[in-house]
Amino acid sequence: MELIDKASRGEALSRSREQYELAMNGQWESLIQFYKDREIFEVFGLMTTKNDTVLHLAGLAGRKDVLVFLISRIEEDSDVLTVDALTVENNSGNTPLHEVAASGNLEAAKLLAEAADAFDRKEESRASPESVKNNHSGETPHHGAAAFDRDVGSSYVRLLEIKNHLGETPLYRAAAFGHTDLVQYLATKLVGDDINPHFRDDINQHFHRNDKVSILHMAVLGQHFETAHWLVNEYPYLANGKEENELTSLQLLAQMPSAFKPKFRESIWIKLHRHICLCNDRDPANRNNDLENGSTRKIGRTTIRWAPIGIMGEEMQNQNVLLELTNLLVGKDYSWGEIEAEEAANTFSLVSKPNSTQKKEDAETKSTYEYIPLFIATRTGISQIVEKILELHPQAVEAHDIKHKQNIFHMAVKYRRLAIFNIVKKNKFITSRLADVIDNDGNTILHHAADTSYYTDMSYYSVDAKVTYGPAFHLQEELHWMARVQKIIPVNYAMHRNKEGVTANELFTRQHAELLQSAKVWMKETAQSGSVVAALVATVAYAAVYTVPGGTNQNGLPNLRHSPFFKAFTISNTVSLVFSLTSLGTFLNITRSPFEYKNFYHSLPFKLNLGFLLLFCSLLVSMLTFAATIVLLIHHQKIWSISLIYIVVAILPFSMFGLNHNRFYDVFFKCLKDIKKKLRCCKRMYVRIRMQR
Repeated sequence: MELIDKASRGEALSRSREQYELAMNGQWESLIQFYKDREIFEVFGLMTTKNDTVLHLAGLAGRKDVLVFLISRIEEDSDVLTVDALTVENNSGNTPLHEVAASGNLEAAKLLAEAADAFDRKEESRASPESVKNNHSGETPHHGAAAFDRDVGSSYVRLLEIKNHLGETPLYRAAAFGHTDLVQYLATKLVGDDINPHFRDDINQHFHRNDKVSILHMAVLGQHFETAHWLVNEYPYLANGKEENELTSLQLLAQMPSAFKPKFRESIWIKLHRHICLCNDRDPANRNNDLENGSTRKIGRTTIRWAPIGIMGEEMQNQNVLLELTNLLVGKDYSWGEIEAEEAANTFSLVSKPNSTQKKEDAETKSTYEYIPLFIATRTGISQIVEKILELHPQAVEAHDIKHKQNIFHMAVKYRRLAIFNIVKKNKFITSRLADVIDNDGNTILHHAADTSYYTDMSYYSVDAKVTYGPAFHLQEELHWMARVQKIIPVNYAMHRNKEGVTANELFTRQHAELLQSAKVWMKETAQSGSVVAALVATVAYAAVYTVPGGTNQNGLPNLRHSPFFKAFTISNTVSLVFSLTSLGTFLNITRSPFEYKNFYHSLPFKLNLGFLLLFCSLLVSMLTFAATIVLLIHHQKIWSISLIYIVVAILPFSMFGLNHNRFYDVFFKCLKDIKKKLRCCKRMYVRIRMQR
């Protein structure tokens, strides 16, 4: 039956302008009224340039009420048209059920499936006697099909199995959009309540589209981890499936570091909330209840209705599901054990060793880094995956890259992955086995620590992408990284030369020369700016000494000297002057320092942090001095409300600075930690000297 008028597309689309505008504006009730007085064939009329009908648009919007009306309207006219309405395709090959799968409306999907099922039952009741002839067991063909709630060649099954032009069935499309409840429903309808291996081939056609990307790949790529978790639980064989680039789902997941990064900063409240969520999630009763109800845990479900708390709960639950998915995928990955045997090890050398005798590398040899999830996750910095792999498969830590002869330590060091570096370093025996490996280019892991070729973000990058402010701190992080790596390698490896004839220290000096120059300029300019502000604060504090609030008597003594606020004024002004002058001296000392690599390891960054800490404290105390002065001048009028306002205004600059410069708190506590460490060292030296006496 030809459903679409043969008139030109322009005319057909023009006739549907009114209903198109109603649908686009969400006026669905008006759309229902529109079709009540129209011919049935207008339901099949084109509404968009992509050949969408009103059924497609209602399905994409997830409007069950509109679909109920349209299907009942069609059934009133002709049962045959029901199947045509349910299976009509747009330019992408999508049926209304495909669009419903994208919207995620479970009730709308049930409606379409039940409509097709109702049509099949009517057709069955009209079947001829020959079509229901009994076999030797007294069963008709419908008995066998009914065992799995399906009919051979039925409209119901055809509706679920129609593929669009990409090869996606409604089940596949629902998973691609992360609608877990809809995926469960459609999968259950396809295989029946009891999954029979006989029907595995039937459902497999729903798990792959034309480009070989599996349903699990799509769920992972879309970061629909709840859906992916359910699929791996129900169909474990999907975990090892590969797409056209020969990548498994775990390999794809290992290339998604953003999925593992928390979107909220850690605090005691967030930790408490996560603990509550985890305890509730680990309760076996809750898990069993979820399975019995045939539904997964709803992310973000919380009794707390405050929006920020709900968002945090959703994020935490999503992270929990992601870790569970990682656990399942890692448990089924054995790619680390497929590496060929290692050739003769490269040895320590004080001179350059050109690779003259070694066989030429095959240009087409694929690096292990490209396909082993352990190395992919190390490169991208996903410590959760690395930790889970080493927990379930401890032997994987000794896996090496065939092409470059590098292990996990090489990867962690050259990509600056501190968390992964620390995970591997926990075992001293493993560390000793891996840290002394020299790769095919003659590089030790110390050479990789000195190399800057493997990260391109020079906007003051820090280890594990912790942002630092200024090239001086960037250089400090690089120096600390070198020192950290040097502690775990044999002492003589510091003198080892690679096949280019350079040691690790020489390589570091060469590749960080530009950064050193930038750090020098930045440090001088920053110190000069700080010294100007410190001098200004010191000037104000010094002038305040000769401008006593309340004036003086004939003897030159302050009139308000007996007030406790006058004492607060005097003390705070003195402290402000001392802090600002000390800060000024610190900044001047920086400008006179030699700007060499060793100075950037600790001395210069510490002095800069200390200078700004003292400057910040002097500004704070100056604000307190101002507040004390205001109270002294108006306290006799008992206008405490106004005094309080002045105090708040005085503290406001300090608060705004703190809110806009969160890093200051890190600098503050780091500086205090360094001071505490120095005092502890002084105390130990003092005790040692006393004991020697």
